[in-house]
Amino acid sequence: MSILARHTPTSVRPRLNRRVLIVTDDVDGSIALVEHLKALSLDVSLTGYDGSDTIELPERAPSAVLCFLSDYVEQGPKIVALVRQRYAPREFPILGRLMRETEGDSPYDSVLYEPVHAVQVAHRVSSLIRLGQMEAEIVRRMETLRDTFGQDITLPDAPLRQPFRVLFIGKADPAYMAVVNSLQDKNVNVVAAFTSFSAFDYLHDSTFDAVVMNALQGGEPALTIAETMRRNPRLFHVPTLLLVDKKTFRETDTAYANGIKDLIDADAPPEELSGRVLELANDCRLHQQLKDEFTNLGGPDCSDPETGVLNARFLHAHLKRVSRDCRARKVPLSILTIKLTPKFTSALTGDALKLAYAQSIKMIAGVVRMQDIVARIDKDKVVVAFPEEHRTDVARVAARINDMIETATFPDSDGTPDVLRMKVETAIVEQSEELGTVAALRSDDHLELVH
Repeated sequence: MSILARHTPTSVRPRLNRRVLIVTDDVDGSIALVEHLKALSLDVSLTGYDGSDTIELPERAPSAVLCFLSDYVEQGPKIVALVRQRYAPREFPILGRLMRETEGDSPYDSVLYEPVHAVQVAHRVSSLIRLGQMEAEIVRRMETLRDTFGQDITLPDAPLRQPFRVLFIGKADPAYMAVVNSLQDKNVNVVAAFTSFSAFDYLHDSTFDAVVMNALQGGEPALTIAETMRRNPRLFHVPTLLLVDKKTFRETDTAYANGIKDLIDADAPPEELSGRVLELANDCRLHQQLKDEFTNLGGPDCSDPETGVLNARFLHAHLKRVSRDCRARKVPLSILTIKLTPKFTSALTGDALKLAYAQSIKMIAGVVRMQDIVARIDKDKVVVAFPEEHRTDVARVAARINDMIETATFPDSDGTPDVLRMKVETAIVEQSEELGTVAALRSDDHLELVH
């Protein structure tokens, strides 16, 4: 069966593959959070905790665990140990949402202290799941590079980190000084921009781990700045926080809807001020570190020289490993195939067509996640493997790719615009218990599915 043939059933219903387990001593207070998690296409299980030595946990391992505790905050280490033991050796992130701080080492991968908004918690859970997926794919790629390409790669230990860099935007009032002092006490480099114009100059020229904006006089212009940052691919993942007066601020829902990651009360103690900023800054730094590691893996033996994406040889070797791993963990794997066909309005040279193919493939690579596997298997064919994604989710990505490329135009060798357009054909294969394992992508561009 051809790689461009559709292997999926005609009737496909959406399925949620990212599962979140909430362990809480406040079931009623978790309802709003459950709804926000479901809105992010997460499957949610809720388990009550009454302080005992046992917890009734679901059979299937989660993608992430949230411990939402108020009365039993001090029981966090015991709860985490019980959950880890139940699902060993499966690894997953555990987030703590706690009413107060506790003494001793934290058992959580990340912690949020009240007050927090349900949207804020939901996005942190989603971020932790994404980090775990990226780490899993890095490990798989290292194994393929070792077994097939003889590259025995050991990622270096994280170097001594440079101090976090935080941009503060807004009026230099006493609240500003409180934030600056709390961060500088943690060896954070704070840069101040007192106007929106100077803020965008800094954001354009420098790299920051977080942006704090003074919203004590209202949400604008901070919300507009945050919205603009989200439209910029380079700034999209930089977390934005608002410094507010919690007693008078009335735009909480609007702030989170515009991508704000946290609200900091100007009257909060210094440890809370710095802690909320650094928690998000560290998350941003981790994402960037993983992105750098993806970029440095492989080399010319594994990549297409014209586009920088992976080549067919790497895909043939790697796809079998990804397939086995996803099947063993009982998570889906979807594969999108893309065929590009040129549509001419005038005669073109070979170089112009070659450049148009390369530009189109780079556009495809730019809209998928870092942990997705993008490979060029022929001059006009691309395969993208999506670990832990169902066909229905990938179909939305395919539609975006189709719209993006078919509306693009490419010049001829003399630079004349609007000479060439690309037609896009896509098909999706989903590995599932019904369809079996994706065993191999053969050299004749056929995809084998075996039970």
